[in-house]
Amino acid sequence: MASFLCIVAGTTPTLQAWETDIDYNYEYEKNGPYTKFSDWVPYKLHKWEPKYLEDYYELYNLKQHYNENELRKNIYFLKIALGKRFRHPKHALCETKTEKEYYKYRNLMFMHLNLGIMRSYMRIASKFDKRHVYFYNLDFAHELKNSFGIAEGFYKEAIPYWEKAREYADRANEVPVDLDLGTIETERFEIVTGKLDFGYIIQNHLTRLSGKQKIVSEYLEKYPEADKPVLDLADLE
Repeated sequence: MASFLCIVAGTTPTLQAWETDIDYNYEYEKNGPYTKFSDWVPYKLHKWEPKYLEDYYELYNLKQHYNENELRKNIYFLKIALGKRFRHPKHALCETKTEKEYYKYRNLMFMHLNLGIMRSYMRIASKFDKRHVYFYNLDFAHELKNSFGIAEGFYKEAIPYWEKAREYADRANEVPVDLDLGTIETERFEIVTGKLDFGYIIQNHLTRLSGKQKIVSEYLEKYPEADKPVLDLADLE
């Protein structure tokens, strides 16, 4: 009330005036003669702990603009999801009416999770790759050598997850029923028909990367003194 009167009077209440109006231990009757207000607030009211495969899958998120940390976070959650059990069929991400449909649902989810991990690794690799190497890029030959090495590692890391995704797609394809999983069913169809072949795509990236690595390697063999960080070279000038 004191604070309200200050505002009406056109004066600014002091911090002390505001604090005197707050009683953190306010008590009133509920189930007993005295109950603290703080005891009424549920501590875990909005707390949610992921438990099932679908829970961790729903933590997967990729914005229009993303960075390496977000990609690594997605890989982390999807890898955990692969090791978790599924929700009860009643709470699946789509309706399944038979055991065969639920079998297909599980294989589709495993396929999709592996594809998500694979794509995330490829996106990280692309951040260390370079589409073209022009003559002036070789001023940073040392940095390019290291960057291309990292990109190669991430491209190769993606390969086992593509192979797993293809394996689960073949299993899901055994059940001739389309589930209401939208693009996941489309992924399955494109994989089994060969329209979507990330094995070829990854190998193509590695082949092109090998050519760029060769250019950098030949330059550093010709100018071994350039195989140092740019800042170190600047100090020598």
